[in-house]
Amino acid sequence: MHTEPPRFALIDGNTFYVSCERVFDPTLRGKPTVVLGNGDGCCIALSPEAKALGLKIGTPIFQVPKDIRDRVQVRSANFALYGDLSGRIVTILRGLFPRVEVYSIDENFVDVVGLKDPFATCLEARERILKWVGIPCCAGLGSTRTLAKAGNKLAKDQSKRAVNAGRLAVFHATPQNIDALAVEDVWGVGRRFAARLNAEGVKTAADLAALPLDHVRARYGVVLARTATELRGIACGDLELEEPDRKQLVVSRTFGRDVVDPMDALATFTTVACEKLRKRGLAAGALWVWLDGNPFKGDPFHASRAVPFPFPTQDTAEVLRAVRFLAKSIQDQANRGSGVQAYKRGGVGLTDLVQAQARQADLFFGPDEKAERTMAVLDKINAKWGRGTVGVGTVGWRVGGARPGERRRGSRDAQWRPELKALSPAYTTRWSDLLRVR
Repeated sequence: MHTEPPRFALIDGNTFYVSCERVFDPTLRGKPTVVLGNGDGCCIALSPEAKALGLKIGTPIFQVPKDIRDRVQVRSANFALYGDLSGRIVTILRGLFPRVEVYSIDENFVDVVGLKDPFATCLEARERILKWVGIPCCAGLGSTRTLAKAGNKLAKDQSKRAVNAGRLAVFHATPQNIDALAVEDVWGVGRRFAARLNAEGVKTAADLAALPLDHVRARYGVVLARTATELRGIACGDLELEEPDRKQLVVSRTFGRDVVDPMDALATFTTVACEKLRKRGLAAGALWVWLDGNPFKGDPFHASRAVPFPFPTQDTAEVLRAVRFLAKSIQDQANRGSGVQAYKRGGVGLTDLVQAQARQADLFFGPDEKAERTMAVLDKINAKWGRGTVGVGTVGWRVGGARPGERRRGSRDAQWRPELKALSPAYTTRWSDLLRVR
């Protein structure tokens, strides 16, 4: 096995969503705190104190026993806040490291090659993020991205995610010191492979690295063989500095209540999906729409429809026409039986995505340049004045859900929007929510 100096580091915000809430609400520090996802349904982030009470990621909040629920501080997911703080962290990292890969909202890989003291630089990054943003982080170093990820997990274990952990919050992982990392915690292993590996006696990351690569490839495939190779200190990949082109864009929600006519919701999802599409310079070759009944009321209804576009499009109006056609088809099918079908969840997916500049027109179809210029103007207006300032038709614009007591905007019946009962203010992105210091 090779023992190489570190090439990469992974810097990860500890219990990121909860930490973001604690930055502006210090009363949450040290208390069991839960962040709820779509429509205040399931737990998507837990503080260590909440985990100690037995709560798990993905648990519906209504299933939590009342005695535990009364001891937990609950917050609705505030993605505007989380995204803004994440961007501030990336800005700090780009001032310290030559290259940064934004891996997720709370994780960033960085290049440490050429740095005089990578360990000290990672420690400095952690201290700056804690002081300037308020988010406690851990950092893992390694000669490969997999070892850096392993080092991050070991740093969290040895530091106990403490805010003032200091040097314990940074760990340089090598093939010789990863025996304390359980194999199920190795990046890319997953539960299914972990169970099979455990049955073979492979309990730790070091055990996986010691397996013959031919055996791993034959039994588990080339992806896990690559993971084992990287655990040996042999890099199989570099940082991905640009996001690869997506194959599809999906926007979906669980509705705040059952709705009979979901078109207002689907139109909103379409608008958001098309905005994301144009922002990435892509065009959609096909459309996918689906609607579900309410499984909590014993309604198993599910239906989906898909349709290709004659020519890959970026035009929200064209996509909306297709969405209405598909939604009506689903509703006609659902209402053929007894009664009127109500829906609890729906979504829109744009698929067969291609680069807009790479589209090839033919004799019959080509880009609608006038419509796409209109969309470009619409995007500029909304970017300056806020989403929903200008749109196509009547759409319920408040993507994050209405706050308690807030008047809903959009169609005459936007009750499909989940009411986020514990949504914290948008402290950093909305003038009206700025903290006032007396």
